[in-house]
Amino acid sequence: MAEKISFLMECDRDWNITKTIWYQPVYLISPFEKNLLNIFADGDREKLSRLVETVLIEDVDQIFDVNFRIRTPDIRVAIFVISHNDIFLVYGQDTSILGRDCMTSACNDIILKFMSSMVKNMDREFTSDNERTIRIQFEQIQKLNNNLLNLQRELKKSNARLNRLNEDLNNRLVKDALTGLVSRYQYREEIELMISKSPDRQGIYVFLDIDGFKNINDTYGHAAGDEYLKEFASRMMKIPYYDIICMRIAGDEFGLYIHGYDSVGENDVNELWEKIKKYILKDPVFIDGTSLDISCSAGMAAYLRDTINIYELIEYADFAMYEAKKSGKNRFSDFDMKRYENRHMIGAEK
Repeated sequence: MAEKISFLMECDRDWNITKTIWYQPVYLISPFEKNLLNIFADGDREKLSRLVETVLIEDVDQIFDVNFRIRTPDIRVAIFVISHNDIFLVYGQDTSILGRDCMTSACNDIILKFMSSMVKNMDREFTSDNERTIRIQFEQIQKLNNNLLNLQRELKKSNARLNRLNEDLNNRLVKDALTGLVSRYQYREEIELMISKSPDRQGIYVFLDIDGFKNINDTYGHAAGDEYLKEFASRMMKIPYYDIICMRIAGDEFGLYIHGYDSVGENDVNELWEKIKKYILKDPVFIDGTSLDISCSAGMAAYLRDTINIYELIEYADFAMYEAKKSGKNRFSDFDMKRYENRHMIGAEK
């Protein structure tokens, strides 16, 4: 017995197939078929289009009609249409199955109720799937938000740790741990920064070396020696100059840089040495009730007068400091290029 024709499709108002629910036989509709009208005979396609127009124009949600001819095989079918949200559920059935009662209201009512029930179930299924999808997406969004918040917290903690480490490193580089002065790792950069603000002005670099500091360490201990160095540094910072950098070079070696002179002359270096004596060397240092004398040897070199190179500036001041130390200590020496060059000439001759 030949397989009877039937099908149930979702279509839009132009009969484009939006969903295939079922059809038989399997050769009735090609898997590549996009429009349901194409399976009908040419003369019936316009009639079928009017069914949809009736639903749209007359604002009815279901309609029934018979005597539509399938193109292959040549069979008549009855068509039942129910509309829902611009989607049309189309049921086709071989009229030979429906028999003589296919036009009766009872038959129509049963089939249309069946289709109406399908539409409601499909709507609920869609809603359920939609709600489930929304819930899943919401859960995913919440999970992503939580992950983002956790990452932000971790990033904030990491940034805080990094800031602490940077601050600690910066303090270690910029400030000497014992005295709080600019450290040996940073003093050149600090001098260059100060010069860059007024590059046409001159400055004095002072290299200071405490006299007899080894004896203080050997006699009173390193703890007393540290207190002595801290007091020396504290007094350095009290010297009244506006643009001044106080630095610890190493051990008992310290440095001062004062910037802003129109031209550095003899009066300027003498005035600076007097202030060093007044603010650093005038009074003894008291460590655990013991009064300790304080003295230092100093060498001075001038930026722009002697050199524009910071490394040379410090080297020249260091050379002048050793001149002061050899001359009897507790005094200063101003850098002289001729003496510096002669020193190297004597060394070369030897």
